[in-house]
Amino acid sequence: MSLLQTEGRPPLPDHALPAAFALTRPPRERALDRLHRATRNAARVLAVLGLGLLLCLAATIVADGLLRFFFAHPIDAVNDIGGNVAAVAVASCIPMVLVERGNIAIRLFSTFVGPRAGHIADILAAVLVEIVLIGIAWQFFLFAGQSARNGDATWMLHIPTAPFWWVVTAMISAGVLVQAVVVVEYAAGYTPAGLHDEHR
Repeated sequence: MSLLQTEGRPPLPDHALPAAFALTRPPRERALDRLHRATRNAARVLAVLGLGLLLCLAATIVADGLLRFFFAHPIDAVNDIGGNVAAVAVASCIPMVLVERGNIAIRLFSTFVGPRAGHIADILAAVLVEIVLIGIAWQFFLFAGQSARNGDATWMLHIPTAPFWWVVTAMISAGVLVQAVVVVEYAAGYTPAGLHDEHR
């Protein structure tokens, strides 16, 4: 039987307790919860796609090595576009790292100055990360455009490389949007459920 009861009404079942407690939270915090969940789910989809692509690349590398060793017949595409595929796979995981606040952080302000100064430092650090990400995304945008204009292609199979760099640019741009959400969370003093204690 649930401990949460209301006068004149039957007790709520245990599975309804989280939802009942959630309704008592401020509207702003509930809105941030929804925003964080949507951002995290989208970032997870990108990360799963990136890791799947990386696993496919690893499998082709193994197949390439076996074919090269036993039949002297390597898979040309592995050496030709392997680096570009790896770049796309790694970039796909950036939004997930950001939304989970998986970057390395050393917090000294809250220890020596106080929690308020530490909170301000966290906000400034998040804004700085956002500025750096915007700069990186812009540089990749310029690089992808230049690659498209030059008609850059791989040296063996002549596969255009610009599409790979456009995807990388899109993934980093997604990271920019995710980090903007993180900045809002820090500014609001919001800590997503499930993060480690050092993020609080």
